[in-house]
Amino acid sequence: MVSMADRLRPVPPALTREADVVAALDRLGHSPASGETDQASQLPASGLLAMSIPESFGGPDISNLIVADAVSRLATWNAAAAERLLRHLVALELLRTSGSNEQRKAIYGRVVLGDVFEFADRRAGAGLPRLVRSGLAFALEPARSDIETGSTDWQVVLASAVGSAPVAAILDHARVSLRDERAASDLTVHPDYILSLGSNAESLARLMEAFLKAAAARGQAGVKALTAATDPSVAVELELLDAMIHKTASFIDGIQVDDPRIDLGHIDRLCRALDTAHLRCLGDHSPAMRS
Repeated sequence: MVSMADRLRPVPPALTREADVVAALDRLGHSPASGETDQASQLPASGLLAMSIPESFGGPDISNLIVADAVSRLATWNAAAAERLLRHLVALELLRTSGSNEQRKAIYGRVVLGDVFEFADRRAGAGLPRLVRSGLAFALEPARSDIETGSTDWQVVLASAVGSAPVAAILDHARVSLRDERAASDLTVHPDYILSLGSNAESLARLMEAFLKAAAARGQAGVKALTAATDPSVAVELELLDAMIHKTASFIDGIQVDDPRIDLGHIDRLCRALDTAHLRCLGDHSPAMRS
């Protein structure tokens, strides 16, 4: 996997221990960034993008509690950078059990070099785009207008293929950006960039998203609690959110290490509980809704 946006740049430091992650966060927190965009742009050089690479692929053995703490601390400094890291980690969770070992190795190789991945959201009401054969590659239909492409190096799109289950198609941002907006042709995807989804990949990615959103909310709510008038209920909500984050971190660690049988009902309940707890911490006491 070679990005069209590849360029000469220093290789980010390898974070092999939890202490390395903490040190990288400290450096990022004390960086002289003048704005959100500047600090978000420093993520690739920090090495934090690679902290969730599995040990079997040469990654660090970092617990998900440390991963959550990274997102939480970053959210207290810079919302844009925290959101970028969150979406990157969710994309990697979707791909962690998808595709072949060779495809995952290529993806992790890009992450080690500082490439950022994220989900490309579908527009409201849009169904899954379709992958259809187009010469030696595949075309993604309908047109790009149905896909919310971002500014990161790679966007991961869920797509359907005739006669098969949904797959993950990986779009090179540079290729998408250079595409003529007026062209009638659809986006093309190289076969190497199409990954069959793991059996529970979507559910695990949804759990990771709820988990990390709760971690980001914990950082934001903690700052508000320090600056707001003392309110005992705020402390209670923070303690409940902390408990949910710790419980979910252990649960995800167990899945990633032991590969147990997945209880989808339990995952759904965890997602709802995390959503509710983080909304209550941010002052929204309405029930969390999930499709």
